Amino acid sequence: MSYCFNPECQKPQNPDSNKFCQNCGSKLLLREHYRAIKPLGSGTLSRTFLAIDEDIPSKPACIIKQFLPPDTNLSEVQKIAERFEREALQLDILGKHPQIPRLLAYFQQQQRLKAGVVTALYLVQEFIEGQSLAQELEKQGPFNENQIRALLLDVLPVLQFIHSHQVIHRDIKPENIIRRAGNISALPGERGKFVLVDFSASKFIPQTAALRTATIIGSPEYIAPEQLEGKAVFASDLYSLGVTCVHLLTQLPPFNLRAHAHWVWQQYLPRPVSASLSRILDKMLQLSLKERYKSAAEILKDLTQETPTVWGCAQVLSGNSGRLRCVAINPDGEVVAAGGEDNTIKLWNLGIGNQPKTLGNLLTQHSGWVNAIAFSPDGQILVTGSSDRNIKIWDMGTGKLIRTLGSLFADWGWVNALAISANGQFLVSGHGDKTVKIWNLKTGKHLCTLAAHAAWVETVAISADGKLIVSGSGDKTMKIWQLKTDGRISGALVETINAHTDTVKALAISPDGKIIASGSSDNTVKLWQVNANTNLQEIYTLMHSDWVSALAFSPDKQLLASGSRDGNIILWNPYIGQALSTLQHKAPVNAVTFSANSQILASGGADGTVKIWRAS
Repeated sequence: MSYCFNPECQKPQNPDSNKFCQNCGSKLLLREHYRAIKPLGSGTLSRTFLAIDEDIPSKPACIIKQFLPPDTNLSEVQKIAERFEREALQLDILGKHPQIPRLLAYFQQQQRLKAGVVTALYLVQEFIEGQSLAQELEKQGPFNENQIRALLLDVLPVLQFIHSHQVIHRDIKPENIIRRAGNISALPGERGKFVLVDFSASKFIPQTAALRTATIIGSPEYIAPEQLEGKAVFASDLYSLGVTCVHLLTQLPPFNLRAHAHWVWQQYLPRPVSASLSRILDKMLQLSLKERYKSAAEILKDLTQETPTVWGCAQVLSGNSGRLRCVAINPDGEVVAAGGEDNTIKLWNLGIGNQPKTLGNLLTQHSGWVNAIAFSPDGQILVTGSSDRNIKIWDMGTGKLIRTLGSLFADWGWVNALAISANGQFLVSGHGDKTVKIWNLKTGKHLCTLAAHAAWVETVAISADGKLIVSGSGDKTMKIWQLKTDGRISGALVETINAHTDTVKALAISPDGKIIASGSSDNTVKLWQVNANTNLQEIYTLMHSDWVSALAFSPDKQLLASGSRDGNIILWNPYIGQALSTLQHKAPVNAVTFSANSQILASGGADGTVKIWRAS
């Protein structure tokens, strides 16, 4: 259906094939290519439509806002026109962030009405497919603590971004935070990214500007006291986000969660929350600006810098006659697999005993060092890579070899690294011939080869959404590849990073895809923020006293573990770059990995042992 843009049209619905409204004769195609499908809402002098762009073959959806000024109340018209233009300006600047809608067009077009011809303003922006937090709350009921923490960790960096551009959103509420639709990650609790929408109330605050009284704007239930006085500041957005959180936790209107000047939201919780989260939300909700958080960074620091968890060595697993080079824990946290320089793959059942099982036999085992190991997301398959230039795929149910990936006629060099996509579809391998190879894990079919390094590929990682591959090499570089799965599988080189001064030996991508960690023989770990268009920005450099050989993010996104030739494992808060604790393997650490519940850390060392560390 096509919907007429003429506000005076009495029968605006039209067949898709019409170019002109069959009722009033107005053009149905805005600017000759935007076709409205249905109205979404209306405000003072403005209307919003869901539309499609017919200039593009896929006819993508978009949002169109229309402002039609009347010939009366000129002061009000001017205010709304200024807000309209301000929203377009803010989206143009901020829309480059992946969690803010992009501005697609902003223009004027004449509209013929009964009273004469008027100039209408139009704003076209990216359509965010998904549900708002208000819709999720209505559908699923009150949120739990983990959901609120995930929301804060996802949205606070967006607020940090807009505040760094001197913009206050001024209308943070559940209706304006949308969870982008898409495939749900295999990692527990992971879904689409949150997108902050509706910048019609936003305000630009120059750094040198004094605090002045402005128009009171926003949703009364969510806005801060100073915003009610027309004096919004950056902390006003933090207050509104805090109100949003307690509303989501209780499913009660915010006005019902206050007694006079005090918030009493804890009394209405359907399930308790931790004291730490309660303290954070209470500080976000402080009526006094002096007592409230000043920045999103302060909240992120408190979210991630709570009382450090104590980690202790619970078990030492031995049985390898040579140095261990790789370790993996199966998804249910019950089996540890390790490979090393005795060419064998050992399996231990945690909690049952220290006697390992050796995978394969003389005919099926590797004939060289086992350098890399990985479990499939369902735990049914184990993949191993070796200096014998082969990749072997094992059935964990039977313990038998399914297939060997390799060729007698092609020398790919040592298999140094393996990574499996979260959906279990793709296997990524790094080789001594300077290449990265992508395979279909189920069939073993070789899909494509990524070649751009000038030396052997030492390490690889793949993002949880399967769209990003990172490789590290003896050429001292990291390369960022975008995996393209439409039609023929391919990988496009997006960026080359030359920040390390020695071999890039280890890589890890955070479960939310926002941070990449790289470890090097230059004794450093570098943390990189993944920005729009997958560009990387270095945020922290972390130091060891020797080579950094292994990296792993905990699935709950709270920790980064780095293992070094100095025999130490350091646990870091990746959001603020702080070392939380140091675990001593007492031998060069070649591998670290977390269990799916983030409560177990396994380290593999040059002493031939796997140490099992548990969080208390």
